[in-house]
Amino acid sequence: MKKSYIIIAACMIITITCGCTNPFVGKAKEQVKDVKLIEVQNPDYTFTYKAEDGSIIFNNLEQQLSFVDGIAVIVKEGKFGLVNPKGQYIVEPIYDYISELHDGMYAFFIQDITGFVKIGYFNNKGEVAVEPFPADLQLNSGYSYDYNFYNGIALYRQPKTYKYGYIDKTGKFIIEPIYEWAGPFKGKLAPVTKGDKYGYINTSGTLVLPYKYIFAEVFSDGLAAVYNGTSWGYIDKTGNYVIPSQFGSYEGHDGEEIANPFIDGYAAVYLGKGQAYRSDVYKGQFALIDKTGKILNGQKYDSLQLTYLEPGKASYIARLDNKFLTLDTKGNVLKEEQY
Repeated sequence: MKKSYIIIAACMIITITCGCTNPFVGKAKEQVKDVKLIEVQNPDYTFTYKAEDGSIIFNNLEQQLSFVDGIAVIVKEGKFGLVNPKGQYIVEPIYDYISELHDGMYAFFIQDITGFVKIGYFNNKGEVAVEPFPADLQLNSGYSYDYNFYNGIALYRQPKTYKYGYIDKTGKFIIEPIYEWAGPFKGKLAPVTKGDKYGYINTSGTLVLPYKYIFAEVFSDGLAAVYNGTSWGYIDKTGNYVIPSQFGSYEGHDGEEIANPFIDGYAAVYLGKGQAYRSDVYKGQFALIDKTGKILNGQKYDSLQLTYLEPGKASYIARLDNKFLTLDTKGNVLKEEQY
């Protein structure tokens, strides 16, 4: 299931305090005092950051800066690095990609001239925690597996064999790459495949729920969406259905959408049956449900899509009659627009 990131164009002031170490020069940087950055969106949709005295700290950035623990991912001329709020590079922008911070780690990609990609990880200080090693990754393809760390474990796909396994934060395998497909450990179990069926393993690699599902998604908020060949339902970690199979899937504008993960006690689902070709012709067929399968406030929508206003902050974009609504994870309206 795809995640969409919506960049909010606005002017804002960010105040960050940071003390960081630069791994490239091997010595501690000075302690950074509070710095207020004024963000300005340029006519060409790049971003400039100025200090209060008008001096430019960052100019014509290709994406907004989002500081976490005093560090932000920066993109300069198509290359990625890490910076602090004073304009000092924690990691020089020489990498083909750096992810947002997940579980205390930044994934980074290096692509060689043959097109192969290596993946490594910085810790939350910008120091190399896992040296880059070959992985079956794709840049700028619109799709790649979820390589981020969750609960100290990251998914890995091996080149040539295309098999999936799992590593710890030192880069060591805790589960060898033997699976034809696998999902991340967002809970205590992860979905994997052998043959044409899905099951679930624990962090020791032991099969806990047998290979019996046509499709299976990761656990989130204690439940996982599974597909029985005709519809989607939700199971708990014992494999028992908490919400019986009853939800369809649909082909939206960004590809097929299925029963969404539970977040803060609610999940977005398509109430129709089977697989709908276009979601926008199925009026009133989308809703947020609770963990009993009950529709939140009885409210149905003409479309409902899980998205992220910023990394790590889930929300929903809904359509209802002639209105577009931005909802929080509990269905509260954050923004309303006419169309």
